[in-house]
Amino acid sequence: MVNQLSVMITSIDFLFFGLTFLLVLCVGMYAGRRESSSSDYFLGGRSLPWWGIAGSLFGTNISANHLVGMLGIGFSVGFAQSHYEFGSIPAIVLLAFVFLPLFRRKKFYTLSQFLQSKFGNGAGKIYSGISLILITIQLTGALYIGARSFLPFIKDTGTQITYTEVVIWIAFTSTIYTWFGGLKSVVYTDVIQTFLILTSGLLLAYLSITRPEVGGIFELFAKEGNRVDGLSKMDLYLPPNHPTLPWTGALSGLFLLHIFYWNTNQYVVQRTLGGKSLREARLGILVGGLLKLTVPFFSILTGVAAYQIWTSLGETANIAPDEAFSKLLVLVVPFGYGLIGVILAGLLGAIFSSIDSMLHSAATLFTIDFYKPFREKLGEKLIDEEEMKVGRIFLLVFSALVTVLAILFVDPNSKKNFFIELSNQSSHFTPALLVVFLFGILNIKISSRMICITILLTPIFSFLIPVFYSEIAPESIKHLFGGELNFLHRVFFSFHFALVLLVSTALVQNRQRKNLEALPENVSSLPKQKLWMSLIFLRPNTKNWILFLILFFTLIAFRIKIPEYKIYLSISGFFLFVIYSFFITIKKRSSNQSAANLFRKRDEWLYGILLGFTFLFYLWF
Repeated sequence: MVNQLSVMITSIDFLFFGLTFLLVLCVGMYAGRRESSSSDYFLGGRSLPWWGIAGSLFGTNISANHLVGMLGIGFSVGFAQSHYEFGSIPAIVLLAFVFLPLFRRKKFYTLSQFLQSKFGNGAGKIYSGISLILITIQLTGALYIGARSFLPFIKDTGTQITYTEVVIWIAFTSTIYTWFGGLKSVVYTDVIQTFLILTSGLLLAYLSITRPEVGGIFELFAKEGNRVDGLSKMDLYLPPNHPTLPWTGALSGLFLLHIFYWNTNQYVVQRTLGGKSLREARLGILVGGLLKLTVPFFSILTGVAAYQIWTSLGETANIAPDEAFSKLLVLVVPFGYGLIGVILAGLLGAIFSSIDSMLHSAATLFTIDFYKPFREKLGEKLIDEEEMKVGRIFLLVFSALVTVLAILFVDPNSKKNFFIELSNQSSHFTPALLVVFLFGILNIKISSRMICITILLTPIFSFLIPVFYSEIAPESIKHLFGGELNFLHRVFFSFHFALVLLVSTALVQNRQRKNLEALPENVSSLPKQKLWMSLIFLRPNTKNWILFLILFFTLIAFRIKIPEYKIYLSISGFFLFVIYSFFITIKKRSSNQSAANLFRKRDEWLYGILLGFTFLFYLWF
C-alpha cells in the first residue's frame, strides 16, 4: 500500500466543508423559524412537498452506517450486501399503496396511535417503548460510525482531538437545528444532505473503479468472475450457510426487516405523514425508492473495487471493514482540488440526516404517546406550545443519553462489520411488531392482552432459538445452513412464532364470539372463517401484491437454479413490468385528458419502473 497513511487536507477542502456545514445549520434554523404548533413541529404542518419527502426519506435511510458501513461490507463480503437496497423496493411500494393510506386517513402523529385504534392503549405504549429502544441503539451506532469516519481526517490537520470530542460535536450540531425547527428543519436539511451524499458517493466510486488496479467497471466484473478461489464478490446470492448474508436469509428474514423498517418505523413514516396530500407523499416515496437503487453502485460496488485495489497492493489483511472508507479516501482522491472536502461534506450529510430524524421522532413518540396521555389522565389538557416545549426538552435529554452511550459502550477500534452488528441487535424486537401491524392492516381483532404478550414474548424466543439450533438441529441442517443460526434466519423463525401465536389466538377467540356479523369485510368476526380466507376480501392492490411476491420468488429460485438464463430473465422481467405499468396508466386515461397530464396525475407507471429495475438487478447479479 502507498506509504502515505494520512491525507493532506488543503484550505479549499476546509472551505468547502465549512460552507456546507454552515449551509446545513442555517437552512435548518431558517426552515423551522415559524413553527407555532405541535402539528408544525412534529409533522411540518402537513405541508411537505414530494421532493422534500423524497430527499428526507433517502437522507434518513442513507446514514453514515450505509455510506461507511456498506462500503466496508462491500470490501469484506461483497455485492451481496445489495440485498439491503434491492429488497427494500417492494417494501417501499407497499408503504405507498397499502400502509400509508390507512395511516393518513386518521391523521395520526405516531404509528402507535394506529395500534391503539386497533388493539388498545397497551399495544401502542409497548410499540412506542420498543421504538425508543431501537432508536437508542441505532443513534448510538450512528454517532459511533460518524465519529470513527471523521476522526482520521481531523487528526491529520494537526488537531489534537479524541473520539469522545467528535461524538459530542456531531451530537451537539445535529441537535441544535432539530431542537429549533422540528420536522421542517429535518426534511429540508435532508434534501441538501441527499445531494451531498449522492455527489460524494458517485465521486468516490468513479475514482476507485477507474484506478489502474481495478481497470473500470467491466474489468472489475471480469476480475471477480475469474477469481481462482471461485468466491466472486459480485455474486448477489451467497450460499445458505454463509455466516453473514446467506441468500435464504436475504429473501426471508431480511425481506421482513425491510417491511418493518419502511412501513412501521416511526422515524421513516413520520415524514410521509407530513405530506401535503396522499399523492404528494406517495410520489415522494417512489422517487426516494428510485434514489435508493443507486446506493449499491456508489457504495457497495466501491467496496468491491477497494478489495481489488488492496489485494493488488498486498494490504487486504490490514484493513478493517469500518476503516475501509477513510483509508480508501486517502488512497484514491487527488489532493488540492477540494474533492476531499466534497466527499467529507457528503459524509457529514449522511451523519446528520439520520441523527436528526431519529432525535425528532424520539421526541414525537415521547410527547404524543407518553407525556400527553399522562397529563390527560390527570385531567389536564396540553396546549400546542407546551407540547412543543416538552418535545424539545426530551430531545435534549435523549441526545445527551445516546451521546454518553456512544462514548462509554462502543469500542472505537472495533474490527467488526458494525452495520451487520446493528441489524443483528435491533432485529430481536421487530418481528412481533411487524405481525401486529399486519393484523391491524387486515383488521383482524385480537385481545389487547394477547397482543402485548406476543410482542414481549417473541424477543425472548428470538434470543433463545440460536441456542436451541446449536443443541438440537441435525448435522444435515447445520451443514446446509451453517453451524450457527444466522440472524436473518432467526428473524424468519421469530416472525412465524409471533404469527402462529396470534393466528391461534384469533381462531380461539373467534369461536367464542356469540354475536356474529354477516358482513364479509369484518372477516375477523366470523367464528368458522379461516383467517387465510380474509385475503379474499382484500383490496385489489393487495391481491396484486400477493401475486407479485409469488412471481418474484419463483423467478429468483429459477435464476439461482439455472443462472445461465439470468440475463434473459432480468431484461424480460424489466420490460414486462414497465409495459404493464404503462398499460395500466393509459387505461386510466379519461376521454379529454392529455398524455402529459395523465402521467403527471397517475403513478402506476412510476412504481412499474421502480419494480422493473428491482427485478432487473435481482435477476442479473
